Amino acid sequence: MREQDKPFVMVRRGPWNFTIMPRGKAGWAQFAAWMVVFAVPTVAFAIVAESLEGRPEFWAALAAYLAAVLVWSFASIRWMKARAEVIDVEALLRQKRAHDRKQRR
Repeated sequence: MREQDKPFVMVRRGPWNFTIMPRGKAGWAQFAAWMVVFAVPTVAFAIVAESLEGRPEFWAALAAYLAAVLVWSFASIRWMKARAEVIDVEALLRQKRAHDRKQRR
């Protein structure tokens, strides 16, 4: 897939510091699909939590929901990173500094 055809853009500022943004209709449609997938366990938890209010089983349901959110988060981030054009800010800054040094000489 060519860089300009990728549905997401990832701006990387460091190894664990990045932002992923949808690009174009395809990116927004895929992002919306991930949000729909996220809505399913959220709505299910809301229904179950209401029926379990004040009971000890509520905490088990909460733990299951949080585990589902954690798995969903990691899966969606990995999936979007694999389909993103990467802009490495550190590399761009290094290039700019090297260019500025050459200009001063």
